[in-house]
Amino acid sequence: MVSSRDKLVGKKIVVVGGSSGIGHGAAIAFLEHGAHVIIISSSEAKVKTVTSDVDDPHFTGKVGNVRDEESFIAVLRSLAPIDHLVFSGVDKVSTVTLWKAIVGVPKRQLIIRGSIADADFDQCKHLFGVKFWGAATCGKAVAKYDIISPGGSLTLTSGTGAMNPGKTASIGGALNAGLFTMTQGLANELAEKRIRVNCVVPGMVATELWDKMGKTKEDQEKDFAAFGNALPVGFCATSEHIAEAYLYAVRADYATGSLITIDGGGVLR
Repeated sequence: MVSSRDKLVGKKIVVVGGSSGIGHGAAIAFLEHGAHVIIISSSEAKVKTVTSDVDDPHFTGKVGNVRDEESFIAVLRSLAPIDHLVFSGVDKVSTVTLWKAIVGVPKRQLIIRGSIADADFDQCKHLFGVKFWGAATCGKAVAKYDIISPGGSLTLTSGTGAMNPGKTASIGGALNAGLFTMTQGLANELAEKRIRVNCVVPGMVATELWDKMGKTKEDQEKDFAAFGNALPVGFCATSEHIAEAYLYAVRADYATGSLITIDGGGVLR
């Protein structure tokens, strides 16, 4: 058997959503473990900027939009065969706003998408278009074509909102819970191809995505510190912390259909 330390050396890993956030953290971790990494983003500018910043011949990028099923699957097919496919794509406004998740705020109010009575269903459908249907598109591509080599894996990304949506995130929680079911269904469906399917389930993560939510850097730091202090681990995660779960998902040959929660102990609160 290959040493655990060397399992990813020379492996070809595609990370959808790898130009920012936790997807980028995972992509860098794979690169550090010797993999050849290809990120996919809908933004050509992001792909150019990120690959230029990393400046490594084993780190490249492609432009692809999961909202366009046909062209996106064509991009994946052009990269085949690959060893592992990671999907962490998300529309920026689908990130659950957790600014009230600080000391003194009851657990049931941590995820504040808002009352379903006030929900904009057009916006909700739009959000499902990336995180849910994007994951489904990856699953369809892998099931229909020989994109991932036998023994490889597909890793999806959900969120802890699926476990405890409270009374203000019934739609967002359902979106994340749907990915739980999709993970286990795909694990069964792709077993005959000897492709493992797992799902990383992060809690609150401090990434550059929060810059787009209208908070200053100073306010973000205060809120992240307050949130982290309320967790058993005592800090709020960055994308580098969450990357450990993706490393596990692609390296653990005996894991399939698994939901890998990494939330600093938030589910214990």
